[in-house]
Amino acid sequence: MTVLWGRKKPLSVREVVEALPDREPAYTTISTVLENLRRKGWVDRDRIGRLWFYRSLRDRTSHAAERMHGALDDSGDPHEALLHFVDRMDPENLDILRELLADIPRDESA
Repeated sequence: MTVLWGRKKPLSVREVVEALPDREPAYTTISTVLENLRRKGWVDRDRIGRLWFYRSLRDRTSHAAERMHGALDDSGDPHEALLHFVDRMDPENLDILRELLADIPRDESA
């Protein structure tokens, strides 16, 4: 996914293989991984000539947000998990979080 996220245009399997740093996995391995990601809805593909070109359907930040939601859901105690998470945040990210929360209207009916 990192290779696809780093590119603006769709990539062929060969281009993905060549973009992997310090590795030369088999073409068929990368092709299988990309097809699995397509079946899971992470990437899409278009055929140009005889080749498939793959592109990400999610950006990196959306993926990170989904992982964070999953971690909260799996924690068993979202309140406690958030408390630990916020406690370990650096001051700059805490300021960003404060600004984002300040922009969210409170639901007075709750």
